[in-house]
Amino acid sequence: MDPGLSREAVYYEGLRVLKDSGVPMGAWRLAALLRDRGVGVSQATVGRMLWQMEAQGHVVRRGRDGRAITQEGAKALEDWDRRLLQIRSHQEFISSLKFTRREELVNVLVARRAVESETAALAATRRTREDLEVMKEIVASHERLLREGSSGVEKDVAFHRALARASKNPVLAAALDVIYNDPDIGMALEYIRKKIGSRMVEDHKNLLAYVERGDSKGARDAMTRHIDNVVRDVERYWDEVEKGRGDPGAKSS
Repeated sequence: MDPGLSREAVYYEGLRVLKDSGVPMGAWRLAALLRDRGVGVSQATVGRMLWQMEAQGHVVRRGRDGRAITQEGAKALEDWDRRLLQIRSHQEFISSLKFTRREELVNVLVARRAVESETAALAATRRTREDLEVMKEIVASHERLLREGSSGVEKDVAFHRALARASKNPVLAAALDVIYNDPDIGMALEYIRKKIGSRMVEDHKNLLAYVERGDSKGARDAMTRHIDNVVRDVERYWDEVEKGRGDPGAKSS
């Protein structure tokens, strides 16, 4: 078997050959086509792999012609390709950010926590009905975007800006403009929280409830928890990255 690929990667490359060819084939023919694609694998190995594919329901026998891929096999291949795409996206993201950005992101969040906890407390006592309607619409739009699988980073920034305006303190609002000056930071935070499994919009809904009730202390504490949650996710994400999760396309040790 090709030493540069895991058994799993060779397995799915075999399914890809069967899908692309559209015709049944045996071990000899499949091994030859795999070698044509740069995957060095013996006929005996491919024979065992075909037995495994059949046991998994990914291929079916077609008389003496060999085996053909099934719908289940095609679906499994699609799932594999989706996993590879996610991993490549993850690796490209890490390469673009580099590990020095971990401290930078945390520093930005600490500054946000100091400023935004106060804006949240003020907003709870100074917000107008119009302010509440604007923030509710932003949260609703954010949820729709997430359900559609789209980026919600613009709605995250919009919510925090709307909250700052509701505080009726132009100095704090201006301070937030400085903090939000780098759009890459917002994209990085959204990416990290998505990978970890957290959702900013849930924190926003909880915070908005305190603001709507006029609970200044509750709003301040909710904002502090919100930023602390993001800091936690950043730290957890980078811990997992530094440990290394592996690449399903790479040979396992």
